[in-house]
Amino acid sequence: MLFKLLPILAMLAWAWFTMRRSEKGLLGDLDRRSTPLDSGPLLSALQRFRHAMGVEDIRVAIYEQDAINGLAAPDGRIVLTRGLFDGYRKGDFTVGELSAVIAHEIGHVALGHVQRRKRAWQVEMAAKAAAGFFLPRALTGIVGTAVNWASRALHMGLSRRDEYEADAFAVALMQRSGFDPRASVTLLQKLDRLADGRGAPIAWLSSHPPNDKRIEAVERAIDGRSEA
Repeated sequence: MLFKLLPILAMLAWAWFTMRRSEKGLLGDLDRRSTPLDSGPLLSALQRFRHAMGVEDIRVAIYEQDAINGLAAPDGRIVLTRGLFDGYRKGDFTVGELSAVIAHEIGHVALGHVQRRKRAWQVEMAAKAAAGFFLPRALTGIVGTAVNWASRALHMGLSRRDEYEADAFAVALMQRSGFDPRASVTLLQKLDRLADGRGAPIAWLSSHPPNDKRIEAVERAIDGRSEA
């Protein structure tokens, strides 16, 4: 029996190695192209977040990329792109709005979303390996296509759920830290207008649920109302 499982175990080991190599490459790129956050007002916001969460450190870096984006890296650091940070420096965004981005990305880290997506990807790879090993060749392509579609739906569902959860986390963290949580709403509204003006989606919006739905959910969180 163990001999029969060896191809699947080998496939899973390869998938784990590929994921780790990709993660290492991403972190290496962030190390090379990022600098620590050096904005006094935002560093003050981080101090308030640390105090509210009872943690010693929250790492935030500026990544040299023109796109307007923010992300939570696999190692737990929060990354703001140069495009987003320069917008703040020019007055396009307020301290509260950049703090809302940071709080949202902290939510992804604190709620374990990166690890959850890794597990979902591992399940996908295991399903494909099992299909390729146990099913007749004539069915492998059909099942593989079905797994791809199911995986796409799963990842989309996880992504949407993660974004709503991170938004709610950001509202709660902003409130505990003494910020006006409506900065999350004005941020989303501004990004929407910028996206229209550029004729292309803002990166921080393009991978998220519909913006109007997010704004509605954030407003419910601010008002303390649960989703019906």
